[in-house]
Order: sequence, then structure tokens, then C-alpha cells
Amino acid sequence: MDQYTKIDELINTSCYVIDPLPQRVERDNGGQYFAVEEYFLQPSELNRLYRKFINILLKLNCYYDFHVRYHEGWNENPSPATLTDWVFQCIDGEKDYMNIVVDHENVMLVVNGDDLYMSLYNPNREFLGLVEKLAGAEGLFVWQASC
Repeated sequence: MDQYTKIDELINTSCYVIDPLPQRVERDNGGQYFAVEEYFLQPSELNRLYRKFINILLKLNCYYDFHVRYHEGWNENPSPATLTDWVFQCIDGEKDYMNIVVDHENVMLVVNGDDLYMSLYNPNREFLGLVEKLAGAEGLFVWQASC
């Protein structure tokens, strides 16, 4: 199976988000969600959040091989500097995204510069547990979503 088919397969599986908030904010919940979202979308705050995503990805790459799709090309285990550069490119100028496939676990992570979260598709219990530990160390939360 090629990597593009793998992406299509994984995008239709269970989805979790790695998020600054511990759960979904309901539409009629009250509060200042949109004002807070606008605050976090400021370049300095967005850079701070995406630095946390980078830290999670780099640590996760210590345990698992990555196949990264970015700009229509594939790269296996890009260097930490390259991966960091690509993640920051996702939030610079025109927003972009990247797919990170962990073949050994049949898992995918998606970094999308339009989002204040990182998506995680099809994690097994062990993989999810590790991601929860890494996210918690960065002050982030992991919860199941309907991506």
C-alpha cells in the first residue's frame, strides 16, 4: 500500500486531538472561546503552541520511525532541525499542513497550521499512553474528537 492510500485509510479511523484545552468547548457553552482563540492565533502565542507540538513530535520520533509528507514529498525520519522548520512553515504565511505516518503502529499525526491542535489518528493504547505523557509534559491535553 502506498503512503497516500495509507493517509486516506487512517483519516477515517478514530481521532484524538492534542490540544491546549482538556475537552471540546460546546457551541452554546458561554465563555470567551472565540476571544481566547483569537489570542492564541497571535504569532507569538501560535509559535509557543507549535513549539510544544514540535517537542512532542521530536520525543515521539525517539521511539518510532516517521514517514513525513510535506509539500507533496515524503521523507523518512527527517532531522530534528528539518522537522522543526517544516512545522513552523505550516503556520507561516499561507497556512499549510503535514502528515506524519508511523507505519509500525498504523498511526498518523497531522499538523495543520490552521488549527490550535494536532490530530492523532488510530492510536493503540500504548501509543496513546505515550502521547498523553508527552503532551502532559508540555501542558497539553489529549482527548477523543470527531475530526
